[in-house]
Amino acid sequence: MTTQITQSVAAAERALAERAKKGRDIESGAAHVHAVKARKRRKAATPPSNSIVTRSSAYIEPEARNAMVAEAAYFRSAHRGFEPGHEIDDWLSAESEIDAALARGDISVCGAARP
Repeated sequence: MTTQITQSVAAAERALAERAKKGRDIESGAAHVHAVKARKRRKAATPPSNSIVTRSSAYIEPEARNAMVAEAAYFRSAHRGFEPGHEIDDWLSAESEIDAALARGDISVCGAARP
């Protein structure tokens, strides 16, 4: 029983010493210096702002994205039998599909640059 009391008294004394030390640090301005150093961390480089980059942590080159969109638009057109007059609709639908898949991470981007 006395061992537990001794241990809890020692723990209380350590806690009080830590609080006193923190108080001295605050009064001396050491805590302020530490807080300022913490705020000066480097921010990550911002990648170019296109629809994919803002929604996904992976960066994909515009040429690679356009190739994926073109392939998806081709398959949409092929599924319809290459009926003319729907080229823009196919492209816009393919863009939405590819952008959503990239944002979800469903498509792996080989050779993509990391920001």
